Amino acid sequence: MSKMSKAIAALGVVAGLGVAALPLSTYAAPNDPNTYSQTTNAQVQVEVEGAISIASNVTEMDGGLVNLGKIMPGGITDETDNADALKVTVSSNSNGAQYNLYINTLEEDGAMKGKSTGATIPGGAPATNTSAWGYQYSADGTTWGGTYAEVPPSATKVNGDTKLSTSGAAEGVKATSDSYFKFRASASNQQLADTYVSTVVFTAVVE
Repeated sequence: MSKMSKAIAALGVVAGLGVAALPLSTYAAPNDPNTYSQTTNAQVQVEVEGAISIASNVTEMDGGLVNLGKIMPGGITDETDNADALKVTVSSNSNGAQYNLYINTLEEDGAMKGKSTGATIPGGAPATNTSAWGYQYSADGTTWGGTYAEVPPSATKVNGDTKLSTSGAAEGVKATSDSYFKFRASASNQQLADTYVSTVVFTAVVE
């Protein structure tokens, strides 16, 4: 055997002995009681913040509109039944989410605009032989203020000093709070014949 072959053979013996001499614990599983180990823990956290959303039942109403119907010059629209009032629902992912509810119209002067003539019906309390349109607010859909107020061009709080609050949240179910609105319009004897419209905006603000 050459010197090189003897050297390689010798290394092979040493390597083989080295592998055989390693402690068995090196190959043991982590849960083996004969294996020395230590552990440490880390908690992972995330916070889901409270949030609200707002919607109305306008899509369930006549043609997607709060349609007050038709009136003759000098007339006034019929009083809306409680069941037919516009319902605005605020939803939240937590019970007791407190908020204020605001109303405004997108028209700068607060008036309803005629689609064809551009004539206007100003905001105010509707009355016979008077051109005016306005709203009433109810927190429960049954108790109303009794008088109609102008829908303002700037956002105005409707619920006074008492904040509204959502309730009923459960796993997979949002908490909700409903508010109700009635609208009415009247026309003077001189009001131009036209279809009048205004866009009303409802805003829920957590404050």
